[in-house]
Amino acid sequence: MVKLPTDSVKGLLQKLSRFRMNKYWALGLVCVMILLCVLPALGGGAPEPVPASTETADTVPATEPPAPPEPAGLTEIAGLEMGPEESVFGLCRDGDSAAALLLRWDEDAQVWRSRLAELDPETASVRAVTELEPLGELLNLSRLALSETEICLVDPEQERCAAFDRGGRFLGLRDYPVMDPAHLGWRNRLLGEDCFRKEAGWAQLLRGDGGSLSRVVGFYDQADRLYAIEEPFDEILAADGHRLLTLRLEESAGPELALLDPEAGLCLDRLSLRPEGAPEEDWVNLEHALLGADWALLALSREERPEGTERGLCFWYPQAENSGPLETEVFSEQLLIDELEQLRQGLEAQGLELHLDEAPAPELTPVTGLELPENRCQTGASLFGQYRLLRQLTEFAEKLPAGMIREISASLPGSEGEAQPLQLWIVREIPGDAAAFANAWTEPPMLCFATQEYEPSHLAHEFMHVMDLRLSGWLDSQGRSLEAEWLALSPEWAFQEGLSQEQSDELEGYFVSWYARSSAAEDRAETFQALFDSPEPAAEQWWYRDKPGVQAKARWLCQMLRAAFPSVQAAERAVWEKLPPEQTNEN
Repeated sequence: MVKLPTDSVKGLLQKLSRFRMNKYWALGLVCVMILLCVLPALGGGAPEPVPASTETADTVPATEPPAPPEPAGLTEIAGLEMGPEESVFGLCRDGDSAAALLLRWDEDAQVWRSRLAELDPETASVRAVTELEPLGELLNLSRLALSETEICLVDPEQERCAAFDRGGRFLGLRDYPVMDPAHLGWRNRLLGEDCFRKEAGWAQLLRGDGGSLSRVVGFYDQADRLYAIEEPFDEILAADGHRLLTLRLEESAGPELALLDPEAGLCLDRLSLRPEGAPEEDWVNLEHALLGADWALLALSREERPEGTERGLCFWYPQAENSGPLETEVFSEQLLIDELEQLRQGLEAQGLELHLDEAPAPELTPVTGLELPENRCQTGASLFGQYRLLRQLTEFAEKLPAGMIREISASLPGSEGEAQPLQLWIVREIPGDAAAFANAWTEPPMLCFATQEYEPSHLAHEFMHVMDLRLSGWLDSQGRSLEAEWLALSPEWAFQEGLSQEQSDELEGYFVSWYARSSAAEDRAETFQALFDSPEPAAEQWWYRDKPGVQAKARWLCQMLRAAFPSVQAAERAVWEKLPPEQTNEN
C-alpha cells in the first residue's frame, strides 16, 4: 500500500476547514484527492510505449500460407522421375495409398534393379522410395503385391512370388495364393471357367460380345451379383468395389478410359488418352492401371517419339459431376433360369427345336471339312452363355419375315415328306475352336453354337447354310442348279488352291472376305452375313463398293431368297435387301 505523508494530510484538512461547507462535501473532496494520488502509484507510473516491431500475436493476427490446390484431372506425380531405361513393373494398393514398382535392366551387372515408390493420392506426390536387392531373373513374374511386412513380385499362373521385406532385402521364392476357390461353383454355373479373373480384394467375370449385351461383369459379394452393361469397352483394367475402370480402343478418337459404376447405373467420367491436337496415329499406351476410392493411378508410355519411348506415372481424379446414365441389368441364377424358359418358348413357337447344353447325336455330325473327333461337342455351357445366345437369337429371328424359320425346313410345294422343325443345339465348346456349324442336309436340318466362341455375327452366316436347303429345292423345281448358278458368278478357278498373286488380286472383286473363298456354300453365307449385318446403304460399304463380282452375287442372292420363300414375298422389304431397288427387283 502507498502511504501519504502525515503533514500533507493535516495541511490539506486545515485549508479545507477555512471554507464554510458541509462536512460531508469536504470529506468527499478529500477522498477524491487521495485517489488521484494513489492510482498513479499503483500503476507503477505511465506505461512505456511498445515499439511497432515488437507487436504481439494477440494484437496482429498471423497470416497462414494458402493451402495448395487439390489435384484434379490428369496430374503428374510430384517428386518422381523415371530413368530412360526404367519401366513400370506393376501397381498395387498400400492401404489407402498406392505403390509402383519401377524396373530396369542393368546391362553391366546383368541384373534387374527395381525400386518401390510409395505414392500419396491426396497430393499426387511421392512419400518414400525403397531400393530392392537386384534379381538375376524375373521368371514369369508379372504382378506386384504388398503386405505390411513384404513386397511380392507375383507369378499368377504358377502361384509363386519373389518376396522382399519392406526394406528391400530379398527373402526368397515362395508360394503365393492367387486363386480363391470359394466361389468356383457359382462361377461355373453362371458364366463358366473361361470368364474368370480374381484379384486380392475383388473378383470380376467378364464376357464380351458385339450384341445387345456388350459386357457382363460379376462381383463376389454377399449377393454374388452379375451385371450386364450396355457400355462399349474392350477391357476392364481395374476394379474397386462395384466400380470398374475400363478401356476402349477407338481408331478415330484413340484410347478412352471410362469409370463405370454398374450398381449405381452411372458412367462417372471419361478420359481420352490421345494428346490434345495429336494426329490419329499418335496414341498414348496404357501399360498398367490401379483404381482407388476417388482416384486412378496410370502408367503411360508413348512409343516411337524422336527422343525415344517416354514413360511416366500420373494420377487421374475422375469428376462425379461428369457422370451419365449407364444401362445395366443384374442377374441371379433363378432369374436366368426363368429367362431361359421364356426365350425357349418364344423360339419354339417360331419353329425351332432347342437343345440346351446337349451334345448332338453322332448321326447328326455334319460334313464341314473340320477334322474333329466323333464326340464333337462338349457340354457344360454356362447359364449366362445359354441366355445370351438365346436372347440374341430371339432378336435375330424378330428381324426375319414372319414364318421364315418354319419355311427353312418345310416341304416344298409338290414335294414329298412332312415339315420338320429346325433343330438348334447349344453346347459349351466345339473341338477345333469352331464357333458354330450347320447342316442343311440332315433330317431334320440343324444348327449348333458354342457359348465359348460364339459371336452374334455368326447367326446370319449359319442360318444361310440351312437356308440352302429350301433355296436348292426351289431351284431344282425350276430345273436350275444352286451350285452351278453360284459358281458361274465367280471365275472358274476362284475356289482352287495355289493361285498366283495376280489371280488372288483379281479375286478381291468377287468375295466379301477371305473365308468366302473356302467354298461356294461359305461364299453364300459370308455374302448373306454382310448384307444382313451391314448398315445401309450397302452400296457404300467397303465389301461392296468397287467390287462388281460381289455386287452380282448380292443381287442374285436377294432375288433367289425372295423367289424361294413365301414369307419374304409377303414382306415389303427384308432386312438384308439393302441394295438399290432397281437392282434388288431386277428380273
